[in-house]
Amino acid sequence: MLMGTLNELIVAHGETVILDRVSADIPEGACIAVAGANGAGKTTLLSLLAKEIAPTSGSVGWNGKAPSITYFRQEQKNEGTADWEQADAHIYRRKWKVPERAKYVTASGGEQMKMRLAAALAEKSELVLLDEPTNHLDSESLEELIRLIKNGMGTYMIVSHDRHFIDRTADFIFEIEHGKLTVYTGNYSDYRKKKEAERKTQQTHYAQQQRKIIRVESQLEQLGVWSEKAHRESTKKGGAKEYFRMKAKKRDVQIRSKRKRLEGELEKNRIDKPEDEVTVSFDVKSEKKKGKRILELKNVRKAFGTHELFANVSFTVQAGERIGLVGPNGSGKSTLFRMALGEESYEGELWKTSGMKIGYLSQTVLDLPEDVTMAEYFHADTFHEQGMIRINLTNLGFSEKQWDLPLSALSQGERVKVKLMQFILEGTDVLLLDEPTNHLDLPSREELEKTLQTFPGTLLFASHDRYFTERMANGLLIFENGTIQKVPMTYVEWQERGTVVQPEKKEEERLRLETELQAVLGKLSLMKPNDKGYAELDKTFLELSGLSRDLK
Repeated sequence: MLMGTLNELIVAHGETVILDRVSADIPEGACIAVAGANGAGKTTLLSLLAKEIAPTSGSVGWNGKAPSITYFRQEQKNEGTADWEQADAHIYRRKWKVPERAKYVTASGGEQMKMRLAAALAEKSELVLLDEPTNHLDSESLEELIRLIKNGMGTYMIVSHDRHFIDRTADFIFEIEHGKLTVYTGNYSDYRKKKEAERKTQQTHYAQQQRKIIRVESQLEQLGVWSEKAHRESTKKGGAKEYFRMKAKKRDVQIRSKRKRLEGELEKNRIDKPEDEVTVSFDVKSEKKKGKRILELKNVRKAFGTHELFANVSFTVQAGERIGLVGPNGSGKSTLFRMALGEESYEGELWKTSGMKIGYLSQTVLDLPEDVTMAEYFHADTFHEQGMIRINLTNLGFSEKQWDLPLSALSQGERVKVKLMQFILEGTDVLLLDEPTNHLDLPSREELEKTLQTFPGTLLFASHDRYFTERMANGLLIFENGTIQKVPMTYVEWQERGTVVQPEKKEEERLRLETELQAVLGKLSLMKPNDKGYAELDKTFLELSGLSRDLK
């Protein structure tokens, strides 16, 4: 049964067309995910349905009376005016473990998101519009939101860049690309497979059509040569003039006829060249590794007043590892990053190798100067350097006109790309990424994954994007039970783990420790007990020996 229909909707701002004759049915009780690049018109579509804006032309038709609508915006102003005190809102807050007395202005990003979602879902509207509802949600809260949507009685239209979330909830995908809307049945994985198959088919048919055009044009060119020759012969003296005149006329008729058939066929069955999908190219470089160990913690404790985040934390990060930080909101993932950067105090020992260039991408990307332009921020002394910077900015998806925009005018997603550009120029060795996929559209997320897979340095990241974590992490830091445990597992292995470390991973960790033991032992063999640094090396050797024995 249909809830409503989009009828030839056009939305334009001046000469810029955002939505171009968009039509689609809205099935009642379905969950529809709206996909597309940043700026494609996804939020515009939700704003239309919420009656915040009117279309330039076209209409939205409802089956019967218009449904009650809730619109959950990606960013909400005047949060304090929301009705947090509804009974149903409190029920949802308890499901997400938001403290009863939590105040919005002092809550964490994850808690604020949960409070807004609780208020929105408590309205129990017939049509629920959710714009990026998963940002800042931990995995447990995300699973609860998935359950609520799947069990909900309403119709949902969702804009989200979380592929796991879309896979678990969507019945249909509304793809907006180059102003057009295409409907796909199924979830995100189904949509990507169908999309790729369609592109391959269109590319094949387009190539066949182009070959035929080239063949016919070649025939027309040859007929033209013959016709021209016949015309020349028809002007010469002699008894054959009439013969060549008739021959030239015949060739001209053939040319007109063949060209008309080609033009008619193209008009009826023209196959356009497939539009290039929106892509973004990141190229993060790293200089050579500076040593085996990058970071080491020994008996570290972190507390804010009487609130202890974690204690008894000891682990080592090796050069080249890709470590995902996994844990609920508020467990201390961002705090650990700040500790590694020297921005937070702590108890215990935290050691970093010297000479490493560390790139830090914060969750909110607020550490950029807002009153300077990109041209000023990425100033270069030579024309060659400036040219390379501009090429890289173009590869990141920036247009020429954005070069002179102040950084304050950029979206959060664009600010993420500016930080990545900074890493490109600095030759970063270690990347600390705090929710790196927040605010990035799907093409940018997928391109970021491809790039980071080729990054030769060390990567530590905290992300609630399950797809991103599954693809990027070869080890995890688990934040639970008041401590942090390093486990040599992928995210999938950890979820399926039970409580036993897989034997092959255990052996891998043992071999890593033995390699480090041999390195320390080699240094000790060149020193005497009274030499400077001997005692510290000896202490490290004993600790590594103990860890190695524990794994046997």
